[in-house]
Amino acid sequence: MNAVSSTSVYITAMEKMTLHIKNMVCDRCEMVIETALKALGLEVNYVQLGKAEVTRKGEKPSMHEIEKELERFNFGLIKDEESVLVEKVKTSLIQWVDSGELETDETSLSDYLARKLNKSYASISRAFSRKEEITIEKYFIRLKIEKAKELVEYGNLSFSEIAYHLGYKNLQHLSRQFKEITGMSMSEYQKLQNPGRKSLDKIS
Repeated sequence: MNAVSSTSVYITAMEKMTLHIKNMVCDRCEMVIETALKALGLEVNYVQLGKAEVTRKGEKPSMHEIEKELERFNFGLIKDEESVLVEKVKTSLIQWVDSGELETDETSLSDYLARKLNKSYASISRAFSRKEEITIEKYFIRLKIEKAKELVEYGNLSFSEIAYHLGYKNLQHLSRQFKEITGMSMSEYQKLQNPGRKSLDKIS
């Protein structure tokens, strides 16, 4: 009788995962995230603001290990659906403010987000206010004021040009909001030696 040898074959399972990541605000963040995930042994399919798709072989690294690695760079995993939505709102608005398209884009804030996220603005607004304890409208104004600070510091544009660049119909409107939020005029801010600016992921 011929002996039949048996060979055990072990197949490592491949798992594709979408990670929703908070505090991503720029292209540099995407590079940091990609490097961190690859260092854990993950195959990175793509990284974009607020999200990364990776392929994991087997059960390592664990979600806890992924989370700890991201936290080392001041990022974090978003686990519940409402928080994912809120982070999408933030990254969408940051991209819009940075795009330079506000000057010519006649789209309203509500229409922009409803189209971008494919949800009703009412549901988006409720979720955002619950999680952030601030309305989307106020958050958007604060984003634009931080961008205005940046543009004032660069000194390449006049105050009126900054206003139009950020979608304001006139300088008075921007000036009023700038003073309400910063406590000073744009001229006073321009004279500061070490002006304080917030990172966009810290705006609330």
